[in-house]
Amino acid sequence: MVPVSGVERISDVGAWAVLSLFGDIDVHVVARVREAVDELVCDGRVHLVWDLEGVSFMDSAGLGVLVYTMRSVEAREGSVRLAGPDQQVRRLLELTGLDAVVECHPDVASAAGRTAR
Repeated sequence: MVPVSGVERISDVGAWAVLSLFGDIDVHVVARVREAVDELVCDGRVHLVWDLEGVSFMDSAGLGVLVYTMRSVEAREGSVRLAGPDQQVRRLLELTGLDAVVECHPDVASAAGRTAR
């Protein structure tokens, strides 16, 4: 059975490690996201792109793991960028003020090296 929600490490783009998230990013998925982030950080990969093009929903648990990711990589002089967030995710970022501290890009290619949109 193919999972309907989750996280998968995909090919790096330059200096950026890319995590592809898909489905609902909620309490049922955040432990897997945290594990993937911890593994990357332990390997010294502290510039991360979250590919959200396949995300259909994110709740406060998803925001919590995003903040965890940001703190983990920023403590090591890294950063996080979001690629392809839909309107629901963008609205959630706006409501919480996170839109002011995390860069959003239309796709992975632009997140991995171009300016914020």
